[in-house]
Amino acid sequence: MNEKIYLTGFMGSGKTTVGQALGKAIGYQVIDTDQWIEQTYRTSISTIFEEKGEDYFRSLETEALRNLLNKRAIITTGGGIVVREENRQIMKQSGKVVFLDCEIEEVIRRTSMDHSRPLLKQKNKEQISAMFKERLPFYREADIQIDTTGKSILNLVEELKSLMLK
Repeated sequence: MNEKIYLTGFMGSGKTTVGQALGKAIGYQVIDTDQWIEQTYRTSISTIFEEKGEDYFRSLETEALRNLLNKRAIITTGGGIVVREENRQIMKQSGKVVFLDCEIEEVIRRTSMDHSRPLLKQKNKEQISAMFKERLPFYREADIQIDTTGKSILNLVEELKSLMLK
């Protein structure tokens, strides 16, 4: 297996949950870029967005990726990390990139009660869907694509393990 596995995908696609389960299954440390940023800067992602804006936050994601380059780990990423070309290149050059795809209706259902996501605040279904479609070409640059819609965590972990061993 690769030394580093990056899980990408839209908000609510299962990156954190699948990452934790996969980490246990293959004995890898799991590091979440959003948690890394919050711990490093001692503030919430929401506060960073409110006080400094999305562009500043994207630069912190790049910093997180650079700081994690020497880690043998599963890196679970924020849904928008792929919008920066530099971030996609860092991930592609340093590990295996996995896109966890999910039907947008399922994403909306999974995230509807989650108020910690700054980019979903004040957005309707059409706006969320448009954001997903805008990011989709970037997600599809991944080495592996897997649909998480309606699948159990156990099935997803087994599917990912078999795909990564190829």
